Amino acid sequence: MSYTFSNLDPSLFSQFFTAEFIGIEVLTPAEKALIGKAALKRQNDFSTGRHCARKALGRFGASDTEILTGEVKEPLWPAGFVGSISHSKKLTGAIVAKVENIAAVGLDVETIGGINHDMWDILFTYNEQVFLSTMGDREQALYSTLVFSFKEAFYKLQYPLTKQYVDFKEVGILCTGGHFGLHADSEFNHQMIPRERLILQWDKFDSQVICVCYLPVLR
Repeated sequence: MSYTFSNLDPSLFSQFFTAEFIGIEVLTPAEKALIGKAALKRQNDFSTGRHCARKALGRFGASDTEILTGEVKEPLWPAGFVGSISHSKKLTGAIVAKVENIAAVGLDVETIGGINHDMWDILFTYNEQVFLSTMGDREQALYSTLVFSFKEAFYKLQYPLTKQYVDFKEVGILCTGGHFGLHADSEFNHQMIPRERLILQWDKFDSQVICVCYLPVLR
């Protein structure tokens, strides 16, 4: 079963998604050492993500690149590239771009309905909760997953730039006319993240939502 995020500009991004889990045989020795003592599921998630990342990088001639991890387990991309990896229980994917075009990118994949109402106070701002409360059950299941997923994607985007931890309530997701945007709490140092230039896009595949947040390079 294959999937392609149709809204992404193919002149800027390369992507690869799979619904099949790949074993650790695709990893380099250094990559294997990062997860050698992890549970089997963690090993499969990690190796499938690296497989997707190398497939995506292959379009740019960098398919043999080793992808290690940083201080908070974030992927360390080869020089000249930015990217993001995500997985749910049903879908794994990676998106990469050249730094000359994209300053940062975050990808998140979630299963619709995974956010319960009793999690709202932890995950969502007051305005987000008001927005979600106006919806019926099916719509609420979709949009609560979307709001959460966009926050996850933004965190992956911002960390390489700011090296800051961001709480769920320090950023808010706005939906106006079907289009999503982001605002940040004044206490969050987001000087390196010009919100007016952020682009948020999403897609739905079966029971999965795929959210992408990226920052184009200013020409």
